[in-house]
Amino acid sequence: MTFPLAALSDSIAHLAGLAAPLLTAIRTGPNRHVTGLLCPGAVIVTTDQALPALASYTVVLPDRSLAPAGPGPRHTASNLATLRLDAATPISLPEIGLAALGRLVVVLGADSDATPTVRLTVIHSFLRTPEGPAPVLDMAADTLNPGSLALDAEGCLLGLAAAGPNGEAMVIPGAAIGGMLRPHQTARLSASAAFPPPARRRGWLGVALQPITVPDQLVARAGQASGRMVINITTGGPADRAGMLVGDVLLSLNGTGVTGQHSLRDFLAEERIGSTVEVRLLRDGALVTTHLIIAQQP
Repeated sequence: MTFPLAALSDSIAHLAGLAAPLLTAIRTGPNRHVTGLLCPGAVIVTTDQALPALASYTVVLPDRSLAPAGPGPRHTASNLATLRLDAATPISLPEIGLAALGRLVVVLGADSDATPTVRLTVIHSFLRTPEGPAPVLDMAADTLNPGSLALDAEGCLLGLAAAGPNGEAMVIPGAAIGGMLRPHQTARLSASAAFPPPARRRGWLGVALQPITVPDQLVARAGQASGRMVINITTGGPADRAGMLVGDVLLSLNGTGVTGQHSLRDFLAEERIGSTVEVRLLRDGALVTTHLIIAQQP
């Protein structure tokens, strides 16, 4: 007698084992981290949205050793950021997979000591992005470790998992990561080739944000049903200077709602740099208003 579910279980475990050497944990603060993809050329790739801008980082490598890393180029439009290690690790990357509606996806993340974590889901729908269609996963963003690898059933890399604009988890497509994810790549990556600089400067708040649903009892007070929770604050950044705290729920900037990822990016256009904006927050169930000066994205 054959057991199809047992075969599926074995396949998932096999994929997780093959991809585990690509996982790193990037420490972003006390008891906080994001997953990073270890690439050839001493480069780590993760999501721009979840990575606070710091002068240096500590990375837990797949062998559980600690390594310093410096900030590399960011590409805000693609929601990608890079770190650079002092020494390269000999690794090979999986091929880039083709996403299709309904296909199984293995989401492979790293906990705080780079031990792999696994979730199984499917491609629920697609989201239109400047880089092309991005898979939306049948899971909530608040269950996700940003930067996790999204693998198809054959072990091909679909991209990196990130928070989507409506509280769901999405995949930053492999095409957006470009040359950094080409299979069998051995040469040291050129930052300018892998991440062409944005054509325009971007505004910056100095926070990492996570989509969140406002509790029912607070919707009337907040005036909206969703917001973006502050999960990390860059020391000395605009939000820090404005007195924002981890756990605050950002509702609006100058009266403009920021519930969607793209609405926030649109608001932080180049012309906003240096301007003072009103920030409306929920803090411990109470409405709080403060002001901050938008800085330029580092």
